[in-house]
Parts: sequence; C-alpha cells; structure tokens
Amino acid sequence: MLWRNPQSYPFDTSSVRLNAPQEAGIYALRSPTRWVYVGESDNIRAQLIQHLNGDNACITVHPSLTFSYELVPDAIRAWRQDELVSELRPICNPRPG
Repeated sequence: MLWRNPQSYPFDTSSVRLNAPQEAGIYALRSPTRWVYVGESDNIRAQLIQHLNGDNACITVHPSLTFSYELVPDAIRAWRQDELVSELRPICNPRPG
C-alpha cells in the first residue's frame, strides 16, 4: 500500500489539536471500511479543523473517521496527493486527470 504512516488518530477536535501537526503535508481520512478523503495543506491541523467544521459535505456523512498524515515537502505535495487518490480511491475525492 502506498500510504506510509501506519499511525491513525480519531477524527475529532481534541485529537486533531493534540496529534495533527501545524506543518505542510498530506492527510487521509478513513472510515472503518474504506478511504474517505486524501488532502494536502500548508497546515494539516488547520485544514482538518476546517473539515470538522463541515467545509466538505461528503466527509461529514461518514461516521467513525480516523486521520493520518505524512509530512511532505511543498514541491511534491500535489503530486503525492494525486498518487494517493489514484491508488486509494477515496470516495470524497474527485479522480485526478
């Protein structure tokens, strides 16, 4: 599998504030049975908080999500996101290309 970080955390406000870095990278949201969303951001914590506040309707309909992240340099972040979306096929991402 292409996802490099086996550690995951509950996708709730306290867990995001405690575990998500304020650094650039890729993050993934997963339900117990499938990948839900893969995103990229200059600030992973801030972006996850926005998702918790309902900025993506598709994400909000999936209960029991967890999140994980990879710190990725700016120069390859978009490429890495596209690679993961193609491989993992998260249900709330548009397909690249």
